[in-house]
Amino acid sequence: MTLNLDPAFPRTRERIIEWSRDPAVLGVLLVGSRSRGHQDAWSDDDLEVLLLDEAFARLTPDECIEIVEEEGADPPHSLYDAQFLPLGEIERRAHSAIDLDHWPYERAIVLFDRDGRTARAAAAAGRMDPGFRAARLRHAALDALIPVRRAAKMRTRGVPLGMRALAHRSVRALLRVVFALEGRWVPLEHWLDRELATLADEAAVVPLLREALETGGIDPLERALERLAAPLDREGFPAAPAERRRFFIHAVHPGNAAERARHGLA
Repeated sequence: MTLNLDPAFPRTRERIIEWSRDPAVLGVLLVGSRSRGHQDAWSDDDLEVLLLDEAFARLTPDECIEIVEEEGADPPHSLYDAQFLPLGEIERRAHSAIDLDHWPYERAIVLFDRDGRTARAAAAAGRMDPGFRAARLRHAALDALIPVRRAAKMRTRGVPLGMRALAHRSVRALLRVVFALEGRWVPLEHWLDRELATLADEAAVVPLLREALETGGIDPLERALERLAAPLDREGFPAAPAERRRFFIHAVHPGNAAERARHGLA
């Protein structure tokens, strides 16, 4: 049994000790801002309490959330919020293609672990499989390039809303690229600023993505794609136009529909 109470608030520590005495509780994880160094004065302890599957099955939806607020705080301030989940759900997330199923576990802190399964499940959920990463980079790069090409055509047609919509789609795809290049998952939007600042960003494209988000323009996206051409070529997304066309033809073939759906290519 492992207890690591130091990262939590005092009131949270008391509750974790109570949970550790319940044999149905297998572990407690600290996720959210305080696990990633993004906390501020309003941050609480975001907890996931992992249960035996059969214990979770006995809970009603209302019983799957526990929130404790600081007494007398004005305005009200939460000390911790705990989500109760079956351990099997965290283990399932290791095989998901959804970023939110992984991002909280990249730097999750294990506060309690009864038998080692909590730490293993969190580590597996936070890890990006090399094969998944390679496919994500190829498909996300294509999904970023196509709307920029379309927007460039629309620029001469005077369709500003369409261009902004395409620029937004390209940004979303390029976020998948820049995080996957470093083996990481795309964060929740409200932590995007701080998480972008943690990237090594060897191709220096993060400032261009910020500019595109702020202006809705495609010029910074075109420059970002130019800077990413060489690193993406090394990762299997070809830089040569003829090879890119061939990759596109194979990517949109009906036989690759499952992979397209998994990696977001529309």
